[in-house]
Amino acid sequence: MTVPRPRDLAVLLLASGDLLPRKRARDQQADRAGLDLKRRMLNHVAAADPEPEELDSTLADFIEELGPPSGPARALAVEFREEWQAACVTPDWTAHLLHEALAHEAPRAPEPKRKDRPGD
Repeated sequence: MTVPRPRDLAVLLLASGDLLPRKRARDQQADRAGLDLKRRMLNHVAAADPEPEELDSTLADFIEELGPPSGPARALAVEFREEWQAACVTPDWTAHLLHEALAHEAPRAPEPKRKDRPGD
């Protein structure tokens, strides 16, 4: 079994649609802030493209770069590390994420409408 790279999981999570706010009848400012922080962390991991044994130091760098308060970033880092460990032993979950990413693929812009010119 091939061990996925942390970058691969970060990219799948970014594309999966899990970072979209849910429709709720309450103020979602805190939700959006948490999703933005998670998106930043996933982008950091994807850009760093660490070897599996360097994941912890990459996550620690992200936490340090953000500065205090570090609690939310630490919680997201622990969650990502656990998700990566799960991806390493559960290929079906990784396949599910890939399916989700493809399902949430950004819609393409419609083709511009051609104006009919006289004489065409």
